[in-house]
Amino acid sequence: MLKNTFIHLPQISRNKEKELWNKGILNWDDYVKKYPRQLNLFGEEYKNDEFTESRKAFDAGDTEFFARRIHPHEYYRIAASFPDDVIFLDIETTGLSFFYHDITLVGWSISNKYNVYIAGDGTQSLFNDARCAKLLVTFNGTLFDIKFIKKFFPDICLPPYHIDLRFFAKRVGLTGGQKNIEKEIGLKRKDNLQEMQGDSAPILWYRYQRGDMNALKKLILYNKADIEGMKFILDYCISAYCKKENIPVKIRPSKKLFQKQKIYAKFGKSVKSGYFNLKPYSQHIGPKITYTQLADNIALDSLCVAGIDLVASEQKGSGFCILRGAHAETTRCTTDAEMIERICAANVKLVSIDSPLSLPAGRTTCWDSDPFRQQFGITRYCERELHRRGISSYPCLIQSMQKLTSRGMELAKKLRTLGIPVIESYPGAAQDIMGIPKKQAGQEFLALGLQEFGIKGDFEKIPVSHDELDAITSAIVGYFFWAGKFEALGTDEEAPLIIPDLKADNKAWLTRQVIGISGMIGVGKTTAAQYFAAQGYTITRFSDILRQQLMVQNIAPNRSTLQQLGIEVHNSDGGQRALGRKVAQRVQDTACAVIDGLRFPEDRATLIEFFGPAFKHIHLDCSQAVLAKRHMELHEDVSPTKALQHDVEKGIFPLGQLADVHIPNNGTTAELFMKLEDIREK
Repeated sequence: MLKNTFIHLPQISRNKEKELWNKGILNWDDYVKKYPRQLNLFGEEYKNDEFTESRKAFDAGDTEFFARRIHPHEYYRIAASFPDDVIFLDIETTGLSFFYHDITLVGWSISNKYNVYIAGDGTQSLFNDARCAKLLVTFNGTLFDIKFIKKFFPDICLPPYHIDLRFFAKRVGLTGGQKNIEKEIGLKRKDNLQEMQGDSAPILWYRYQRGDMNALKKLILYNKADIEGMKFILDYCISAYCKKENIPVKIRPSKKLFQKQKIYAKFGKSVKSGYFNLKPYSQHIGPKITYTQLADNIALDSLCVAGIDLVASEQKGSGFCILRGAHAETTRCTTDAEMIERICAANVKLVSIDSPLSLPAGRTTCWDSDPFRQQFGITRYCERELHRRGISSYPCLIQSMQKLTSRGMELAKKLRTLGIPVIESYPGAAQDIMGIPKKQAGQEFLALGLQEFGIKGDFEKIPVSHDELDAITSAIVGYFFWAGKFEALGTDEEAPLIIPDLKADNKAWLTRQVIGISGMIGVGKTTAAQYFAAQGYTITRFSDILRQQLMVQNIAPNRSTLQQLGIEVHNSDGGQRALGRKVAQRVQDTACAVIDGLRFPEDRATLIEFFGPAFKHIHLDCSQAVLAKRHMELHEDVSPTKALQHDVEKGIFPLGQLADVHIPNNGTTAELFMKLEDIREK
């Protein structure tokens, strides 16, 4: 069609081109005949006309000449003029995430030739054909295939001019995915390929990796069918577009221009084009990281984490896992009470829940009746970020997720009240990042992936639900968190979603020291904190935040007012956790810190969630007699008995039971310092 094209000339618009066609001027020669060349002063014709450069470019196959002069919407004219130089390209991957997934196969076709690159093979044929091609055709390649290709093959030279059939089809009224468009325009695939969708490709690849050669054959045939479908769609779109634009029938390309390019894939040892001699997979099989590698610089064998794949209703069973070292015990639990009982009995260090555990910043409830719904929406930062990275997730407050989000937040609150830290996880994202097949690929592959990661348990021999397998994955995310190999997707207002980060430098995470000190009034907390401050630790206190709030309200901070504000904060919804996060943020960038004044088990849970294994909890005790004496020496305006009976102090006893270290402080300051020095060294 390029020889019928006039819009590449600067003086001719699309409307002018249509006028020429309607007048019967259908090609360059017609134009020259209709508009003869001018004579110079000597009566001789110019040697050149308007189309001299065009003819030279066309004869030389210089598609760049035309591509620079016409709108990309008209690139189909280049394709129709050089059909044997058009490369159709389609990739298969382990998933949809550009950040975390890999190319497994690249199929392409030029003219009557189909070829395929299989991960681990040489790229010479792909590179050569890509370099020689004049135009690239994909379906959604702009957003998917090309991004992957350039990431994994940065040296490849793809044609700079591209027809993305997803958008070309839209211009002629066809929307949806490639398979839907094929059905709409009457293309029927072979019976054995009709039901295959994009998510079938990773499954076939997993099977091939583990020795199923027929799976690889089917994957290649599926890819070939995609490319054949592209040729069919391109022919249809060109024909429909020409009709829509009233382009004269005489100059329209054949309706089967690219369909005539018959391609085939056969399997065998023949050297003929289209024959493929397939070999067993010989590259690395399994996750991108293993339990052994994760535990290389931190002891995980003694760690106990609970993973929960939560469902919205207590009437249905949630996946539940206790992960001790590399051993997983799974079951299904219905009620929150049952899960909490199992968690407490197992002496769990951390709980990882597959459920939203926070609201979008600005939202106050999970429900559509929230007056701030319109202003702040239904989606959190973590969900938007996952979507940007190609990992699908549901907004936490769409109607189908509201009950789950509400239950997850309530369960987390109950656990934190007991001093048990809780993180939010998302098994689907974790599996993508780790290179483990998701449950959509088949439960057997998910179970196998967990085994290859290094987890053992009854699930190896006895089939379990996909909820239990996801619960194992949630627990594994807890291990990544504890090891410092994680990324926290959140904001100051939204608690983070924890996902594995295989490249994270965890040195600072594992070497820092954060000391939390708790105890009754007068037990020596401030003195102990001062000791650590003298050793170079950055000091902060829960009371510092409360004191600032009082000063803003023009209230004098003293024992009584601090206690009163403390209990008000504690009794407010989420107030104690918010207070703990503010305290933690004050020292989040320091290598060593001491936090004075933990009052409630929630404080401990929050600080562990913030600092992981770096946080150590010291609880000070002393006799009642010593306590009373010290209180009197401070000249407090409130009796020690009354001070200790205040509601803000009632959480001290259950908090103390959770401490990593208990120190009796009935002696001198020097004796206390000696005990602290011994602990610090250990």
